[in-house]
Amino acid sequence: MASVRECPYVRLINKRLRLVVAILFLLWLLNPSLTHSGASDGQIIVNQGRYGSYYHLSLALKADAIDFAQSDRVARSGGQFELRLRRQKFPVPAPKCRGPIILRMPWTSPQAREAKEKITVKEGLLKRIWALEKHPNETLSVVIELNPYVEVVSHTPLKVQLTQCNVFFRDAYGAYVDETGPVNVSR
Repeated sequence: MASVRECPYVRLINKRLRLVVAILFLLWLLNPSLTHSGASDGQIIVNQGRYGSYYHLSLALKADAIDFAQSDRVARSGGQFELRLRRQKFPVPAPKCRGPIILRMPWTSPQAREAKEKITVKEGLLKRIWALEKHPNETLSVVIELNPYVEVVSHTPLKVQLTQCNVFFRDAYGAYVDETGPVNVSR
């Protein structure tokens, strides 16, 4: 009768493989964002719109994520402004981006319904963002729309990345929308 003989190097490989798998599993448990890119800061919410899927992110904005020297201090016409966010602090990967992520507040037409109120809300948000510079330990929750510069890397689990260095504050009908659910703003 033949006997089965196990080679000693096979036992050694099995032990090393188990050790590597155990270490990777522990790293994943301690920091799942190492393997699940997309939004380590918050959950990406997908809303279906008239033209397709819209990807929204509630972001806890902190002073260390903003390059205040390169960001707008005051809003331009229609409540428009831009912030420069440090790419390494942004929770969604942007592999083609070498500089900061530009977070833009869209323009509100003066002919829009309740335009003055909508612009005032945008200007107030910018003031609250600039207040973070003096209070670096505080956070301000803002809602960002990743469209149109977003690409789905994986549907299950959802993983996305930016194709450009631009994202927008969520906006509908000229109003800043500070929630990730379906839009409920007057036209």
